[in-house]
Amino acid sequence: MVRVVVEGMLGAVGRQILFFYEAHALTINLLVLTYGLIMLMAWLALTRIYRHLVVLVAKEIHLNPRVNKDSSIKHIRSTIKIPWKETVNAARFPLISGQTGLYPVRKSVEAVQSMLDEDELITHAIAVLNGENPRKIMPSYRRMLAKKRAALVVDSKRRGQKKT
Repeated sequence: MVRVVVEGMLGAVGRQILFFYEAHALTINLLVLTYGLIMLMAWLALTRIYRHLVVLVAKEIHLNPRVNKDSSIKHIRSTIKIPWKETVNAARFPLISGQTGLYPVRKSVEAVQSMLDEDELITHAIAVLNGENPRKIMPSYRRMLAKKRAALVVDSKRRGQKKT
């Protein structure tokens, strides 16, 4: 009885989609599950890269005599070099993605730099120096989103200048 009501609500096209799904449910569900696992692994890869960067930046701050954990973020950023390449090469999974990304991107220094915020990275490195557990540190979704929006605005302005 419920099936008849649902099929009536779906209409002719909806019924065709329902029958197609029922005929190929295993394949469709495996594709969705595979996509979900790839996206989860890509997010975890970015998180591991971020945590590794935080620990390495904290080490740089600790070992550099010109800065300490009480220095300003701006001074630390100008003094130390963030080891992007070393950290990206240490990650094993070849894809990365933001927490709410719809598709993963190939792991590269440029991709990681475009997703992560250096000021947040240094802030978390200082927190690690003050005793925070590095395993509890994660990149901020809001900062990633703001950085992506800023990059889109810059790209749209560049495209607008090229046309004129």
